[in-house]
Amino acid sequence: MMWLRRLFSRRRLYKDLSEEIREHIEEKVEELVATGMSRKEAAAEARREFGNVTLIEEDSRDAWRWPSFENFLMDLRYGLRMLRKDTGFTAVAVLTLALGIAVNAAMFSLVSGFLLARPPGREPERVAAITSVNPAGGFLPDASAVSAPNYLLGAKQTMCLRIWPLRMHTAQLI
Repeated sequence: MMWLRRLFSRRRLYKDLSEEIREHIEEKVEELVATGMSRKEAAAEARREFGNVTLIEEDSRDAWRWPSFENFLMDLRYGLRMLRKDTGFTAVAVLTLALGIAVNAAMFSLVSGFLLARPPGREPERVAAITSVNPAGGFLPDASAVSAPNYLLGAKQTMCLRIWPLRMHTAQLI
């Protein structure tokens, strides 16, 4: 959970990083002043030795970041700010989405009720596809279903299969 705390307290971490860099530079300035340099020259020399502070801070922050997740959060916050800023557009967008979802649900209900009829049979929820397995191929199901004789043999050997009548002209299960 340390990563979660770090993710949501990154401003404090960034502030701590900036303070620590300033402390290092200040220590170097004090060290150079102790050798006899003026304070102004020591500060310039310490900054020159340390390098570009802003670049070091940015590189350190990039090492701590999760760019994809943080960019998503920034985009989400920006989008919410823009929606809050323009309430007229927000109202039209929300109403359009609500209307689209409602029409979609109504159309699916109509299609489901009239066009997607229940499969034939007394208990369609108990219908299963039975396939054979080729052990040489890594126990992956074959592309075709089990033949009628193999099905009848399996039905005799197990109690979980109920034998349904076969269509004689197609030799497929109903």
